[in-house]
Amino acid sequence: MLCLRSVLPSLSDTESQIANFILDNPEETSALTVRQLAQRTFSSPSSVVRVCRQIGFSGYKELRRALILEVAALGEGGHHAEQEIIPGDSIPEVIEKITCKNVQCLIDTSRLLSPEVLNACVQLLAQADRVLLFGIGASLCAARDAYLKFLRLNKTCIINDDWHSQLLQVRNSSARDAALVFSYSGQTVEMIECMKAMKENGTPIIAITRYYPSDVAQLADHVLYIAANETLFRSGAMSSRLS
Repeated sequence: MLCLRSVLPSLSDTESQIANFILDNPEETSALTVRQLAQRTFSSPSSVVRVCRQIGFSGYKELRRALILEVAALGEGGHHAEQEIIPGDSIPEVIEKITCKNVQCLIDTSRLLSPEVLNACVQLLAQADRVLLFGIGASLCAARDAYLKFLRLNKTCIINDDWHSQLLQVRNSSARDAALVFSYSGQTVEMIECMKAMKENGTPIIAITRYYPSDVAQLADHVLYIAANETLFRSGAMSSRLS
């Protein structure tokens, strides 16, 4: 359901209707056939299958299996327990809500990670002569944190805070390097520009971004998805930074 929430803005009206029904009724959906779900959402079986493929499933049966597992994991209602902070919350309530949201974002991100993709990324970074790191704004903070971690491994890595310097950096990249691009939105124009330049140089790219069809995800050779549980215009980039 996390994947479904992430791609919801990119769906057509009919597909959104199907997606919203699934999100609102996960337990009921897990017991329906594809034709029954189509009838309940006033759509067609082919539309249901399209929604399934939008979020990476081969078909409706695979989606149903995932729903059954998620409903079992989340409990009655099939929804997360975390709540948003609102004016008037007490300090203990704020602590509880922040803790719950951060724990859930890590659980959600772990569900999105593919062990096979992660292993390919590890091999790529291990074999690269240099690791090039990219990010803008809050994503740059995550990239700089990664930079400090790579220094502990005695791995040659480069990061520039200024975007123009990042662009010069990619012009000199090669196939022997490996790039790590951080972009929560997946739509950061500066990162897309850098990735296009690296593609021309044959530089392999790993993107760390939210689960959503985006230019950043399409341009990357490997994608490590994080849970999309924050708005694009974030004031603090708290849980996304943790992911």
